[in-house]
Amino acid sequence: MLLADRKRRFFTTDESRRVQEALDEETYWSTPYYERWIHAFSSLLVEKGVLPLAVIEAEEARLREAGEDRVEGPAAGAHQHDHDHDHDHDDHDHHPYQEDDDAHVTVLSPLRLRGLAVRNLLVAQGVLSAEEIRAEIERMDSRGTHNGARVVARAWTDPGFAARLAADAGSAVQELGLSGGETVLAALFNRPGLHHLVVCTLCSCYPRSVLGRPPAWYKSRAYRARAVRDPRGVLAEFGTVLPQGTELRVHDSNGELRYLVVPERPAGTESWDEARLQALVTRDSMIGVTPAREPGEAG
Repeated sequence: MLLADRKRRFFTTDESRRVQEALDEETYWSTPYYERWIHAFSSLLVEKGVLPLAVIEAEEARLREAGEDRVEGPAAGAHQHDHDHDHDHDDHDHHPYQEDDDAHVTVLSPLRLRGLAVRNLLVAQGVLSAEEIRAEIERMDSRGTHNGARVVARAWTDPGFAARLAADAGSAVQELGLSGGETVLAALFNRPGLHHLVVCTLCSCYPRSVLGRPPAWYKSRAYRARAVRDPRGVLAEFGTVLPQGTELRVHDSNGELRYLVVPERPAGTESWDEARLQALVTRDSMIGVTPAREPGEAG
């Protein structure tokens, strides 16, 4: 759906927020994040006359009749995540925000079925092609924390690149063959006496082009509220206690601006090359909830 919007600009971020925020509070918080986007996107397609509601509902009925609303869920007791993060648990387990949005899905929810119906209709209308969808999935799957780690390691070893990253992160990451994404990307450099923490208080705006999908805890209501209200308490729950006198700045990501934290380079790595340094850069350190790994912690 978002691929379709990038092609045709069907709606703006503000329009999506309007539709989502029109939901009553109970429905809003009980609806998984991506399903709220499906609701917004499909509602705006109807509102703007791109797809009639009756046509969408007819496609939903066809999918149910064909049994295409059924999916194979994970086995009971299986490791449950919403796969919004890489399976590297060394840097984030045991903290209180790792929540699941869904698990054991065997029948598509009404909104997920609606998303499938809308996708089929957009393909049928020529707005999207199956090849474009495949390529987009491949592109999204290639994103991850390894891209952000490359950026940080280069900044640690190349002062010129670090300066360009600080001035215009979106342009600087292109030097590494990466994209800054559809929004403005800003780099925040931690240093002695200054620590940055990133949150999205509205939803889960996140620099996916360099970090992949956001972890479930980043999207949780608890983190989004407490990161602003009690940032030092949040850091402590991740095991991060800042030195006395350190200034802590909290940055609120939004639909137009995303942040990448460049953690401080660990001591004792002066002779390390970029490839070796990348192993010290974790997803959580690029959000700001933890420092980079120490040399002895590199896997």
